Amino acid sequence: MDQLPLIIWSVSALVLGLMVGSFINVLAARLPFEKSIVWPGSRCFSCYRPVRLFDNIPILGYLRLRGRCRDCGAGFSVRYLWVELGTGLAFLGLFLAEVVFNWFNYPGLVWNYRFDPTPPPPLVGVYVYHAALVALLIAAAVIDTEHRVIPPLIPFTGLVVGVVGAAFLPWPWPHPPAAAAFAQPGIPWMLLPVTGRVPEGVQPWPFYGPAFAVSLAGTWKLGLLNAVLGALAGSFVVRGVKWLFETGFGKEALGLGDADLLMMAGAFLGWQPVVLSLFVGAFAALIVFKLPAIVIAAVRRTGVDRELPFGPGLAVGVVVTWFAWPWLAPKVQPVFFDIQTLLVVVTIVGVGMLTAGLLLRRREEPEPQPQPVGK
Repeated sequence: MDQLPLIIWSVSALVLGLMVGSFINVLAARLPFEKSIVWPGSRCFSCYRPVRLFDNIPILGYLRLRGRCRDCGAGFSVRYLWVELGTGLAFLGLFLAEVVFNWFNYPGLVWNYRFDPTPPPPLVGVYVYHAALVALLIAAAVIDTEHRVIPPLIPFTGLVVGVVGAAFLPWPWPHPPAAAAFAQPGIPWMLLPVTGRVPEGVQPWPFYGPAFAVSLAGTWKLGLLNAVLGALAGSFVVRGVKWLFETGFGKEALGLGDADLLMMAGAFLGWQPVVLSLFVGAFAALIVFKLPAIVIAAVRRTGVDRELPFGPGLAVGVVVTWFAWPWLAPKVQPVFFDIQTLLVVVTIVGVGMLTAGLLLRRREEPEPQPQPVGK
């Protein structure tokens, strides 16, 4: 019986995720074709008959119908099943990490479910805020995988939610504002042995430190600045890498939807995690998505699709960087809080992107063929 509150809340998080996953399937089926996501209701795309209420229950409806329309027998994509299941498990995992196990070590927000039937309301608020980010990332990744496009409605909706939420949950919340005085006056925050690590809140870090007088710790102004600067950084870092790489490569390599996706993530997490997540996402896209495609093509002896949807990799990169931040933060603090070091790193990365594009262009260019000699 002492586990009952944990079970009830965990099942509720799972069910919420299944319902959101069902709505993500609606987005994936309609947004790429610029159809309304509100009207008409769910229906078969073959016979256009409405899907019955009980047949529309997440997972159970798909299994009950064995993936086919009740009226015409047309098959439904298995994506409907996996998106619902994946979103449900993601919401459950996020609930366990943030509310039950306090993954980010929010002070004073520990839920002892054996004695308290409800988790602390601030933890529930944090969970809902971050669950919105997870849902939007999943929606963007699913649509980009299938259609090679990220509809603007998804990242711009996330931008609004992220900015508004950040104003209500400014750094260092849930730490008290006094936690911003962890460093001695006049000591740069890059000096980790002297200052110690920057306290991590719902917004992991402020946009810079020590804080400016116009954006004191714990104020909505700092939350708003964090979100806006994070969104701008997420957008411009993708656009900058896109321009450098494509200048060298000579072809389009990244879509502007990827910039919008990282812009949305920056509104939730600030500029430091999303800048790092771009490179984590590139690695994830190659290892998680491209490598299996190469292996499958080798087994089937078919050609490899040269196009790589970058949205799923970026989504994975954002989540991995976000959850690894308690471990990553002390390692990158000397870089992100020192302008000179940051400029050096940016220059090195920029030159590397340009060089990589040039090297790949040379591999793409066909060797010149000898011309026939006429009389």
